[in-house]
Amino acid sequence: MSGPTLVTSPAPGAGPLLEIIDTLLTEAMLAGQQAAAMQFRRMSPPSVAYQRRRNRVLLTLTVPAEEEIGLRFAADLPFVVSGPAAHAGAPFAGYTTRWPQHTPSRWVSELFVRWQISGPGEEGEEDREQAEGRRVALIDRLLRAALWHCVSTDAQDAVPAAVRLIVELAATGQVADVSAAGDAVALLLRAAGEDTVSAGALARVFTGEALPASPEQWVSGPLDWPEEPVHVLSRPAQRALNWLLTYLHTRLDQVRAAHDFDSWATALAGVTCAGIACLSGLRHAVDRLPLGLRTVRAQFEELHADFPTLWTALELAGMAEAVDYTRRLAEGFRRRGDTDGSRFARERALLPQSLTNAPQVPQEWLRPSWRTVTALVDPWPMLRRVDDPAAYRTTPTSEKEVWAHLARGPRRPDLRALTETLDRYPWLDFAHGLRAETYAAEGDVESALSALVPALVLAPEQAAGWHLLGRLLDRQGHTAAAGAALRTCRTVERMQDQLHEA
Repeated sequence: MSGPTLVTSPAPGAGPLLEIIDTLLTEAMLAGQQAAAMQFRRMSPPSVAYQRRRNRVLLTLTVPAEEEIGLRFAADLPFVVSGPAAHAGAPFAGYTTRWPQHTPSRWVSELFVRWQISGPGEEGEEDREQAEGRRVALIDRLLRAALWHCVSTDAQDAVPAAVRLIVELAATGQVADVSAAGDAVALLLRAAGEDTVSAGALARVFTGEALPASPEQWVSGPLDWPEEPVHVLSRPAQRALNWLLTYLHTRLDQVRAAHDFDSWATALAGVTCAGIACLSGLRHAVDRLPLGLRTVRAQFEELHADFPTLWTALELAGMAEAVDYTRRLAEGFRRRGDTDGSRFARERALLPQSLTNAPQVPQEWLRPSWRTVTALVDPWPMLRRVDDPAAYRTTPTSEKEVWAHLARGPRRPDLRALTETLDRYPWLDFAHGLRAETYAAEGDVESALSALVPALVLAPEQAAGWHLLGRLLDRQGHTAAAGAALRTCRTVERMQDQLHEA
């Protein structure tokens, strides 16, 4: 099992639970990134319901994990509270390592409020007005969050700190309209004068002389927005912009250094969201950009335009077509004098050079694995694309019945056949589950646990999998971890009607 990066726990034997939670959290962020980055295509209502159901199970899992195994964040994730006000001393916004009371379950419980994903449809005039109202409310919320974060942490260089929080919220899939995040960044850059270094000085540009005295006032008190773009960016604003450009290039380097489809798709979605926010911020902060910044803006505009084309090629014809599209772009650069390809790699590439130079697409780049496939926009066709289901389904029935059959103890399937099937279709939850049950029956608990992790990531609403996980952990003597899995099992069983109505 790979080690978790987002969450941790001091409890022995919690590894499988942590990996499941870690993967589901990463998937939730990727789904938010995809929905925000693909502004040319919204998630369909079935996909929204599908992600909502998974989010409910993740919340169901994180609550007992916090109580039974001490689950907490290991990563420094940004957050902003979506309710009407911070309460009982709880933070309004910030980062999870500084505010441990902002637990994984609380982060998850607000996820869909922050996304505000809506299905496709034609908007009338009233709908456009409502959409604009939501957009203004989102800008206002992000501004308040950034200012509160700077004041509550006594940020010594407030403008870069405020910009960082907003951009990282967008980059982690927590802002549905990432161009609105860019507008909030633009307002901060406009407000930044030469004397707005401290958090208090920056906040007073928006709040007036008296800073809000309570979390409720921070959430709802009046703010004055700078109305016009500035002619020249102040030094605090320039430092914020330098941070932003460095951040974007670092994220681009991660895209170009990706080692498989999963790491590439995750890095690409994140930098696309951050890039949209950057473009919007540059567009509205200053009335005339210096030449150097205009060059940078043009580069990111081209990258932003490449993203939907690249992703559409990928969905329609696979990674080989995405590679061919990238090679055609590189050829255009070569015809204009980029003989060694270094300029293209530095300015325009969205695929690793090792991939575009390979004679054929390596196996690990052909498709998403079980870790990310469910975060794709409308994932159902890919999840159902199989050659011959009768070859490996234990019964020609629905997956819910297959899992029920698994819970009753089916005749042991052929491990080799299951492994070969999963090599071609790594997203079949019941095949992973059958592998786990088979290993468990043979007494190979570690292999059974390894097989259960993808089964429960792909189908966390199947109570039978959580029951098996609890049994296996209990067999190893990991009582606390087993208790968290079994509590999740009982809750998922009670929630079946709600989950399938989500």
